[in-house]
Amino acid sequence: MKSPTQQPSILFSAVWLPTAICAALLICGCSKKSAPASAAKVAPAKVEMVPHETELATLKLNSEAVKRLAIEVVPVEKQEVSRHRTLAGEAIVPSGRSIIAAAPVPGVIAAADQFFPQPGTEVKSAQPVMILKPLLSPERDVPTPAEQVQMTGAKANLMVALVTAQGEVARSQSEIEGLQIARDRAAKLLEDRAGSRRALDDAEALLGVARSVLEAAKQREKELVDLLKSLNNSNTDVLVDPASPLTLTAPVAGVVRNVQVSPGQTVTAAAPLFEVVDLSTIWIRVPVYVDLLSKIRRDEVVRLVSLDGTSLSSSPKLGKPIAAPPTADAASSSADLYYEVDNRDLRLMPGQRIGIDMPMSSVSEALVLPSAAVLYDIYGGTWVYVQSSATEEGSTFTRSRVLLEWVDGDKAILSKGPPVDTLVVTAGAAELFGTEFGAGK
Repeated sequence: MKSPTQQPSILFSAVWLPTAICAALLICGCSKKSAPASAAKVAPAKVEMVPHETELATLKLNSEAVKRLAIEVVPVEKQEVSRHRTLAGEAIVPSGRSIIAAAPVPGVIAAADQFFPQPGTEVKSAQPVMILKPLLSPERDVPTPAEQVQMTGAKANLMVALVTAQGEVARSQSEIEGLQIARDRAAKLLEDRAGSRRALDDAEALLGVARSVLEAAKQREKELVDLLKSLNNSNTDVLVDPASPLTLTAPVAGVVRNVQVSPGQTVTAAAPLFEVVDLSTIWIRVPVYVDLLSKIRRDEVVRLVSLDGTSLSSSPKLGKPIAAPPTADAASSSADLYYEVDNRDLRLMPGQRIGIDMPMSSVSEALVLPSAAVLYDIYGGTWVYVQSSATEEGSTFTRSRVLLEWVDGDKAILSKGPPVDTLVVTAGAAELFGTEFGAGK
């Protein structure tokens, strides 16, 4: 039992203890309110995640963050697009561009001016390639009937090559006439504001290529004529002095593909010596599955690309459709299409595999935006950032899912995406993606 003297102190503690606690809380609250407002720091970017998984994140960036990330936006457009498909083609030597030099008479092979050709060596027309020392007795002043037949065969081969070259000249002249008409039509349409400058540039480029092909064909025709005259003169020399060495020259300008003899070797008449191929123009053979033949624009120029579909260079090579011998493969259910390519820089070699970007016949309207605006997540999903608002204080961006059909150069073709004229982010899209997921600048 407590004494009477302790009761006032207990009563005092019970009354003043709650009052002291309230006073302490009031002082703490006043000290928080008195903190300066400048101590609060505003983040340059804010990500607002909505509670539902099906909805997307919204990024709010102030003007400083937008400027630092160098964000650029472009509107979504709807355009008529044509699907392209990349098929694998094979470079082959055009018909009539390979000439095999044969020995006109029996003899011994020797190097010409210490030069003996090797496969892959570039030679010019009428360039000395090798020397043939005939194995004829001095008392003989005329070739044997067999030798005369071999010489006649060599002249016949040159005549066939000459006729082929003359046909190429005539065909090139006809192509130039058609391309001049197309160029004039494109110029007239551009003058009447009914055409495009690009169509005129394409027509002029094709006309320039055709003129170059014509010049090469005329040069080849001239070289064959000179070679035929040289062979006739050589035959006359053989009749006068059968034992005189014969200088064998390159029939056309090109690349030595095969050399079948060596210095000091004895050969018989008509024995093949070397082969020269003219690779200034090369053909591309493209096997196409038969069900795709009706869906390909066969009369249009194609573009040469790498096998993965990317461009080879800033100025890609163009392939022109040509009439070639019809070939097909029943085992693979494919038929072959042929295209002619200017190859004066010798970038393509026979047998080389190359991708051909072929235009398809189907044309449709689709949403188009720059391919730089499309982002990929870890599951392969495709997204873009849409600018939902823009003020002087900052901008708001929302991540939106898109369905990508294919990529054509720097354009992305969408089957589903934001409405037309919606502003999407191109430059800075990857930075926004990193900002949203915590890896941004």
